[in-house]
Amino acid sequence: GDAHTAMAVFEAGYKDDMTIEEGKALVADAIRAGIFHDLGSGSNVDICVITKDKAEHIRGYDKPNERLFRAPQPVSFPKGTTPFLREKVMELRKKIEIVSEDVEMVAA
Repeated sequence: GDAHTAMAVFEAGYKDDMTIEEGKALVADAIRAGIFHDLGSGSNVDICVITKDKAEHIRGYDKPNERLFRAPQPVSFPKGTTPFLREKVMELRKKIEIVSEDVEMVAA
């Protein structure tokens, strides 16, 4: 979703000493705001509650924008369906230089 919109919801709704349920509601509100302000987002609100003892993933916490229609699968378009002005095919292998080196991993 749209991170700026989600952060605005967090900043407006956050308060010290929130309960877990209040935190869940705030996170879900922020995710919903992001979903509805980004056309490329999905439609599910999944949240994760992290405490000192455990992490709980909650998939499908809310589905505010569930799709009611699904296109039949598979969708195929015959060749020539989409017109184009020109076609240019480039051989990329001639433009790529492959370098092989050893990589040493260091601890962060």
